[in-house]
Amino acid sequence: MRDLLPNLRRDMAKATPLFLFLIALVVIFQAGTLEAQERHERPVMMDSNGSGSELYVLDASSVVHEFRVTDDGLEERGRISLSPEFIAADMTYASSGGRDLLLIAGAQAGQGVVLMYSLDGKQLKSWSLQNVCSGIDFGKATHSAYVATSDSSEIYQLDASGSESTYVTRIADATRLGPLAFDEARKEIYVADVARGRVYQYSITTKAAKVLAGELSAPTAVTFDPESRRLYIADPGRRAIFTVDTKSKNPSATPFASDSLKAPYGLALISKSRIAVADYGDSSVLVFSSKGALLFRTLLKSP
Repeated sequence: MRDLLPNLRRDMAKATPLFLFLIALVVIFQAGTLEAQERHERPVMMDSNGSGSELYVLDASSVVHEFRVTDDGLEERGRISLSPEFIAADMTYASSGGRDLLLIAGAQAGQGVVLMYSLDGKQLKSWSLQNVCSGIDFGKATHSAYVATSDSSEIYQLDASGSESTYVTRIADATRLGPLAFDEARKEIYVADVARGRVYQYSITTKAAKVLAGELSAPTAVTFDPESRRLYIADPGRRAIFTVDTKSKNPSATPFASDSLKAPYGLALISKSRIAVADYGDSSVLVFSSKGALLFRTLLKSP
């Protein structure tokens, strides 16, 4: 396009209608080529670092995009390509041994797997479970992760500094567990049942589970805000984000954001109490205020 512009001004004075028509064709062709080169990818899941200043987004091509969060946008800083044989289901940021890490739960060769990556793209270790891993979250104080399995409705604890996995519980009423969030201060686990449209609350202290919220479609992501003690839920079937006040005596899922969403698959808390949403249907990441107002939208570009 740039090569065409200097000659365009010089020839405009003597241009004929045919010449102008040919110029228009060239401009349209080059613009179409540039547009075709800038393809967009669909975001599937996400999480942020402890301060919420960094955002990590996994797209449908198994590439993790690392963004720096600004006041009005996202600046991409790096990418990590996962093995195409690994099917990711949920991810969480972790900090252990003075290192920033990503833990990604999923399946490989029909077996449940959790992979640990450094932010420079190196796979550091892995855990294997008998059942497919579908949800994961990390506890900073205990340096351990909690993992849900979809086909057995079980929850396990992983030692981030070691290689052991410990059975925690089985949610007896669940059909197919999915994403998971951990309230470390109160030792409570929130885990979604994607088949029944529910979110369960499990107390590690009392070893009791109950339904926290129901009447959802197929929740694909949950995240917990320890300051407000609110749980956020992504529900692509309802094209909305819901929130639950866990302090309430009668908690229920209430709409948080829906007008700008097509298929919200993932979400994460970021800086300044904002909520980032991975909209698979729109190939974009949207950021909302704590009140549910859309602040900005960033298209996710393909590698």
